[in-house]
Amino acid sequence: MSIVLRKFQESDIPYKVKWINDEENNKFLHYDLPLREDKTLEWFRSVQNRTDRIDYTVLYNDEPAGLIGLINIDHKNKKAEYYICLGGKRFKGKGIAYIASDILIRDSFERFGLNKIYLYTEIDNVQAQSLFEKIGFVKEGLLKSDLLYYDRVIDRYVYGLNVPSFVNGSLKRIKSNNLITTPIYELNQRINSNILYIKRDDLIPFSFGGNKARKAFLFFEDIKKENADCVVTYGSSSSNHCRVISNIAAAKELPCYIISPTEDNSPTYNSMMIELFGAKVIQCPVSEVNVTIDKLISELKTQGHNPYFIQGGGHGNIGTQAYVNAYQEILDYEKSKEVYFDYIFFAAGTGTTQAGLICAKVMNNDDRNIVGISIARKKPYGGQVVLDSVNSYLKSVGRDSISLKHITFVDDYVVDGYGTYNKDILRTTKEVLIRDGIPMDPTYTGKAYWGMKEYIMKNKIINKNILFIHTGGAPLFFDGLGDLMNVR
Repeated sequence: MSIVLRKFQESDIPYKVKWINDEENNKFLHYDLPLREDKTLEWFRSVQNRTDRIDYTVLYNDEPAGLIGLINIDHKNKKAEYYICLGGKRFKGKGIAYIASDILIRDSFERFGLNKIYLYTEIDNVQAQSLFEKIGFVKEGLLKSDLLYYDRVIDRYVYGLNVPSFVNGSLKRIKSNNLITTPIYELNQRINSNILYIKRDDLIPFSFGGNKARKAFLFFEDIKKENADCVVTYGSSSSNHCRVISNIAAAKELPCYIISPTEDNSPTYNSMMIELFGAKVIQCPVSEVNVTIDKLISELKTQGHNPYFIQGGGHGNIGTQAYVNAYQEILDYEKSKEVYFDYIFFAAGTGTTQAGLICAKVMNNDDRNIVGISIARKKPYGGQVVLDSVNSYLKSVGRDSISLKHITFVDDYVVDGYGTYNKDILRTTKEVLIRDGIPMDPTYTGKAYWGMKEYIMKNKIINKNILFIHTGGAPLFFDGLGDLMNVR
């Protein structure tokens, strides 16, 4: 689900007229009806350059879905009045108003430095009051006989929101909803006098954990909101993502369909578990993946199902959000232990893990190095994928985009591509297992940890605090155990 606020423009006028004239929408609005396009165009031109208001169109998956904004902006007293109107029943009950409001409030704090946002609502508008209170607005009083609208005397409540408190607590609210916290601790090893720490996302307590589990929990929250009755995704036989998705789908008794390329179809412990979880695997040449996915989704819809598609590896804004959340855990750890991580390393695959960390870094105005060690993709494509994910998410929360120069995507250690490894990777994996008791697989985390060591030495990084995020993949550790036993 992508939700973006775009400044209201002339082409949005027909939408506004339609929505305001809709009886379902205008019950608690106080316009002179019917609203006309010519009069609305006059209004639009008269307010374009005013500094006491700002009006947005809410885009839901790139489709206009409603109006939101601030009026009566009082720059001296740092306060403004809030309004919102969604475009109809089909946009309601999806969390659009909540997310759009969150974006607007944080943007108003950064742009105008507002201390307070307030609103008025009719006392009978119980549904809207529930939304306002969920956002964080507090009922401040009752205004008796506050409006006279078409000979109707209206009582209204006034609600207020302390903007700085809301902004400072926003990431904590996201974290509390996420219900995931994984341990961070110091390792026995040192590299170039750097102190090494590890964050054990592989210990997320479901299906061997990992970044795919962290992302999957958020996807299944969205699946519930969308009332989907089956899941479609994509991945190879080695895919941790497909294993986790099929496991959660089985737990929730949802049919799961996996499109898998025939070019990468050797048996693995992950593929065995996917079969165990009852997922239906549909194989096809990699060149036909997109067509096969579209055909399957179309067939499921024809059969009366409501399928939910998850991109391979959990790509997309929801996957990015998972590591925006994880970043807050890192900040909490730093605060509690009075430590600061100069570098954060991890295995870079589909890009959303790195994108989430970078987005959170931007939103927290941090100055640290977020280094993705690619396990397959090469530059410039790999870095561009991360950048696209970063800017997609930043746009969804009303932040400015960044450029490729802000992405540290290292492709020096991919060996011969995805799933390939060398003796140095195996030796590193073996050393970590023996010295710290931590299993890493040579496809993802073992390769990335080795790449991190090489990167530190090559760039002569010394006397820093370095965090490595273990993004999971325990079943793949056992796929490579034979090679690990034989390496010297």
